[in-house]
Parts: sequence; C-alpha cells; structure tokens
Amino acid sequence: MIFINDQAYDEFKVLLDDAKVESYNIRIGINNYSCGGPIFGVYVEEPTNKDDVEKIKDITFIVDKELNQQYGGFIIVSSDENNGNGVGLMPVVQPSSSCGDGCGGCGGGCN
Repeated sequence: MIFINDQAYDEFKVLLDDAKVESYNIRIGINNYSCGGPIFGVYVEEPTNKDDVEKIKDITFIVDKELNQQYGGFIIVSSDENNGNGVGLMPVVQPSSSCGDGCGGCGGGCN
C-alpha cells in the first residue's frame, strides 16, 4: 500500500516532528482537485473500519480502502527523488488529466 525508502522515511518523519504532530497515525487522502487530477495530502487521524492500515517503523499510514484500490497505493519520495522539491507524495496509478494535450490545456502555455 505504501512505498517509501529509508531516505524518504527519515525526511518525512523529520517533517512530522518539526510540525509537532501529536500522533504518527497519518492519513493519506485527497486534499483538493485541479484539472490535473486530485491533489493528495496527509493528516493526523485515527483509522476506521473503512481504511487500509500499514505500519512502517514508527508511522502508521492510513488510506481509505476505496481510495487505495483506485490509486494502487502511494509512493512517498525523498527530496532528492523529487528534484529537490522536498518530500513528495504520489499515487502508484496516476490519475488521468482533464487538461488535454497541447499548449493551452488548463490555461497553461508552452515553455
């Protein structure tokens, strides 16, 4: 369900510690939507019977069973793996984009 290497785990745990979270029960869920698809976020929360739960070292990852099935699990990457942009979170199965092909999709332009 959760794919994370040691470097990404260490960086993610530092983020949690810096945020002074009260629990290492971390829910992965949809935070918002853009034309590129869902934007995923993490929250401190307790699991329910509708969740998949996986403990990795000190952190318990929680994902809604339907969300987990839809996206095939989640990958947490280190800053190095994320082109220096900090710890990243992505689904195993990438959502389709509603932006379309070409330069004008989602109000973007060609660079």
